[in-house]
Amino acid sequence: MKKPVFRNGSGYPAEKNFVLPSPPCHWFPAMSSLISRAITLIMPGLVMVVSTTTIEADEEGVQFFEQKIRPVLVEHCYGCHSVEAQTQKKLQGGLFLDSAAGVAAGGETGPALIKGNSSESLLLKAMKYDGMEMPPTGKLSDEVIADFAKWIDLGAPDPREGEAPVKPKREINLEEGKQWWSFQPLKEVTLPDPHKPIDGFIRQAQEANGLKPNHPAAKEKLIRRAYFDLIGLPPAPEQVTAFVADSSPNAFEKVVDELLAKPAYGERWARHWLDTARFAESGGYEFDGFRPGAYHYRDWVIRSLNNDMPYDQFVKMQLAGDILQPDDINGAAATGFLVAGPYPGQITAKTVERIRYDQLDDMMMTIGGSMLGLTLGCVRCHDHKYDPIPHQDYYALAASLATTAHGPRTLDLDEVATEKAIEKHKTDHEPLVTALNEFAAKELPARFIAWRDKELANQPETTRWQTLEAISTEAERSWLKVLPNGMIAHDGLLNPGANVRQRGQRRNVRNEEAYRLTFNTHQKNIQSLRLDALTDKSLPQRGPGLSADGSFQLAEITVTARPLDSQDPTAIQTLKLKPVFAAFEDDKQPITNAVDGQPGTAWVVRTTAKKDNAAVFELESPLAGFPNGTELAVELKFVDMGIGRLRISASVEPNPATWAGDVSLQHVAELRAVAESHKGEIPEPVKVSLARWFAPYDSETAGKFNPVRDHAAAAPRPNLQEVYTTVAGGQDVFFLRRGEVDNKQGKAEPGYLQVLWRSPEPAKPTVSASAEHPRVSMANWMTDVERGAGPLLARVIVNRLWQHHMGQGIVGTPNDFGFQGDKPNHPELLDYLAGELVRGGWKLKTLHRAILLSETYQQSHEVNPQNLAIDPANRFLWHHQPHRLEAETIRDALLAVGGNLDSTIYGPSVLDNTQRRSVYLRVKRSELLPVMTMFDAPEPTQSIGERSVTTVPTQALALMNSPLVRQQAEKLFARIKAVGDGSLPAAVQQGYQLTFSRLPTEEEQTMMLTFIDQQRAAAGGESPEASDRAMVEFCHVLLCMNEFVYVD
Repeated sequence: MKKPVFRNGSGYPAEKNFVLPSPPCHWFPAMSSLISRAITLIMPGLVMVVSTTTIEADEEGVQFFEQKIRPVLVEHCYGCHSVEAQTQKKLQGGLFLDSAAGVAAGGETGPALIKGNSSESLLLKAMKYDGMEMPPTGKLSDEVIADFAKWIDLGAPDPREGEAPVKPKREINLEEGKQWWSFQPLKEVTLPDPHKPIDGFIRQAQEANGLKPNHPAAKEKLIRRAYFDLIGLPPAPEQVTAFVADSSPNAFEKVVDELLAKPAYGERWARHWLDTARFAESGGYEFDGFRPGAYHYRDWVIRSLNNDMPYDQFVKMQLAGDILQPDDINGAAATGFLVAGPYPGQITAKTVERIRYDQLDDMMMTIGGSMLGLTLGCVRCHDHKYDPIPHQDYYALAASLATTAHGPRTLDLDEVATEKAIEKHKTDHEPLVTALNEFAAKELPARFIAWRDKELANQPETTRWQTLEAISTEAERSWLKVLPNGMIAHDGLLNPGANVRQRGQRRNVRNEEAYRLTFNTHQKNIQSLRLDALTDKSLPQRGPGLSADGSFQLAEITVTARPLDSQDPTAIQTLKLKPVFAAFEDDKQPITNAVDGQPGTAWVVRTTAKKDNAAVFELESPLAGFPNGTELAVELKFVDMGIGRLRISASVEPNPATWAGDVSLQHVAELRAVAESHKGEIPEPVKVSLARWFAPYDSETAGKFNPVRDHAAAAPRPNLQEVYTTVAGGQDVFFLRRGEVDNKQGKAEPGYLQVLWRSPEPAKPTVSASAEHPRVSMANWMTDVERGAGPLLARVIVNRLWQHHMGQGIVGTPNDFGFQGDKPNHPELLDYLAGELVRGGWKLKTLHRAILLSETYQQSHEVNPQNLAIDPANRFLWHHQPHRLEAETIRDALLAVGGNLDSTIYGPSVLDNTQRRSVYLRVKRSELLPVMTMFDAPEPTQSIGERSVTTVPTQALALMNSPLVRQQAEKLFARIKAVGDGSLPAAVQQGYQLTFSRLPTEEEQTMMLTFIDQQRAAAGGESPEASDRAMVEFCHVLLCMNEFVYVD
């Protein structure tokens, strides 16, 4: 038994969960009586003491309230949090602070305080400006805040009486809501300076506030700023030198245009958008299943930005690309946006509906945050508490996504390139066929007859089984190829649902496999056929089936025959097959099932898989054949997957059939059959067919036939890729009371947000027989500047561009343009830029260009004390705001200065031990890279409009100790080792130019040379090895400096 542990003589347990020894059972009656008498004697006095103490404490607390708390509440709080404020329609947050009951009831964000616990009370946090800022007129003194903390810790004594006022039910007034600045149409604004529109607005605000703009930044700093802002990489020293030397007025303009044309621009700005799209390549939750085809969405974003896709089209494609461009990989990749969010890997019948509504909510929150700057997730359970968005609008918009599910699709990566390749192949094939036909018509007959008369009798005897050489092969779910020995081999898989073009026709791949194999023969009286299913190390479990366990299930085999001569009118014959035997078959799943005409049965080879197999079929009536040859078509229908390697053989020997005897190619038998049937002149329909059989025995014939055969076998295939995207599915959407799946209140119909609809017609798609898909309607409403959400859409994306270039948005809350978000500090500038975006065809590169070429952007980052006193937060942009590079950009910069950055663009994600850009690093929700999260890369669980920027010691420690940083320091040393005159000062200067895009100052040069000398001495003196070690340390120091990870 555990012994009690006591503090030093105190008698109180030192451990929370202590156990006392149990007393003997006979103690309890006596102890019970003794304790009862003791309590009777003690209680009256104890109650008297406690009562007296409580009264004194309450009086002290009330006195403290009246002296220290009530005056502050009256002066600073009642204006927005009282019954009088409610009467005047000024009540904020549903919080009443003019009665004890009102304080206890709290407001919309919960209880205002927790008695006895000031540190966890919202009221005190708001007074400290910790997450909330109350009162909004200015922060109260530390003394007042301390008084409130003391009052709460005393238990918040409050003598004010009365019940808590009834909070009025909020009613959304849509017409009033439409007057909110962000919900209004774009305004025509008067330009303060028509020649410099952006600078005109900024200067106007600066002058009104007594501010003076900074002087232009040094050219070295400006080009470094532009490079990191537009492409996320540092400029090379020669690029800096050229720009500094270029005295033309449009020198910077040329740099900007050059950067916007680089593929790295799309990679840089895609990373910003992927944050808003909560992009990742796995489902999250406990299983976090990987999504191999999710990267296509990332590539689509990069490609679209590089191509300067109009932003309205960029949005439409992400909402409805799979419908606007059906069966096109670009459309499918774009709508990966909708389904990029987390999704559980384990679903049960009880949870499937709830999970579905969670997925819809994820889509709604992401659409709202990334595109509209609205917190739509707040409306799932009730009307929006702040914004004019009714509960019904949420479900109307969600109903537009009702039939949208997630899953993989297989599509051609570049259909245009495939079509061009097919056309070229066809063009290249025609002269080969023409040459063969001419040869067959003019030269082949004489050469064959001469060979027949001299060599045919010397050929080996025909074997029992003749392996038929396939003329053509087609499969539902596979690519097939013909090997030189007549074997037909699986050569690639097509996923069900994949959309492929074959023989000029587009089709969707079905689930069940089917092979259609075509053969030619001139032999007469074919008696039996044989199907060999053969193992191979390339197949699952060595096969012969393509299922994971090597099995196959042949549901049906049919064989038809038709004349090889197209002029022969004889009808197609279906041959009746009689199964003789199979080498292996599962119990009660015999070969006879493959010819019983019932698709529900099959010849199953599962328990007997992993070994060569064969089946022999007799023809009920021998196939007599046609005068000029026969075309045999063999169709094999499977349950699920097919056979990996197979061979079809024929026999003309009389039945009963047996698989005894040799197997050989059909060529000699065909030549004998042609010679027997056509002893005189070779008929025209036979000549080309004859070339196939004669080619192995005549070099001239082989020279004409083999190129045709080989070129046909090399026909181009589509580059099929699996894309994680939207697929058909889902279910009807219902209004959910309080957001609860079990509390449905009628089916929701597709519609729009009413506050963003300017038309007398209802805010929903028109109903007609040819109505467009609800997601297409939603996309059109989203981008409609006249009637829909277009103005807000333009404002939000303009603000994002401004934010990433200037360090802060015109609206400080990039994902919230609603009532709780910040108002724009330059509203006219915002509307001007949004209008310019729309008038310019929604082209983002034009907007980038305008911002970077403004004097505001090109200002120095230096701080003016007078300006700082007036505008410490730089709201009026009197200087450029220095900012730290994002995690991905820091890593890319390390690779760039080391000279080993791999600039390969697009493709599947890679692990972190690569030299490719960080935008291509794998993003698995449960395995986020520590080096990324350390520098504030966000968790991709929701739309992120602005990353947090932390400064913690582990960041510096990581740069000092990271193997990657050390490796790049060594590579940087290799680059600067032999520059200029090879001297140490030249190397130091080159190091600064590569890392900071500038030369060191004299002080820095001297300091670094001294540092290198110290490191050389510590490493052992003047040896080459010591010198190299010292230089690596110098390079490492450069990479650890603030200037390397900051842009100013």
